[in-house]
Order: sequence, then C-alpha cells, then structure tokens
Amino acid sequence: MNPKILRGLFWLSASFPFMFGGPAFFYWVAGPALQRGNWVPAAFIVTAMFVGVGILVRGIGILLDGFFGR
Repeated sequence: MNPKILRGLFWLSASFPFMFGGPAFFYWVAGPALQRGNWVPAAFIVTAMFVGVGILVRGIGILLDGFFGR
C-alpha cells in the first residue's frame, strides 16, 4: 500500500477527536462557563474544532495525493 495513503488515513483519524469531541466539550464545559461570563474555555474549544477541520483538510489532501498523485 502506498505510504501516502496510510499517512492520509492517520491524519484523518487524528482529526476525529477534535471534531466530535469539540461539540461535546462545548456543551458540557464551555456552555456553563459562558453563562458565568468566562469565555476562555469556549475560545479554546472552538479553536480546537477549527484545528480539527484543518487536520481533516490536510489528511484529505494527502490521501488524494496518494491515490491520484505522481
């Protein structure tokens, strides 16, 4: 198997905790903190979700390069 395909799958699997854990943490941690006026946990969790999307895009790019690259 092409090593780029495996590397792309690794990046994709690394992005899933950020994307699926982020909304859960936002609901359980950042929501109550925002009601108390503390915005730092919300900012950290939203940033982590955006990082997860960036990792996902990077993984898709590597995976497609493994399938259709040179």
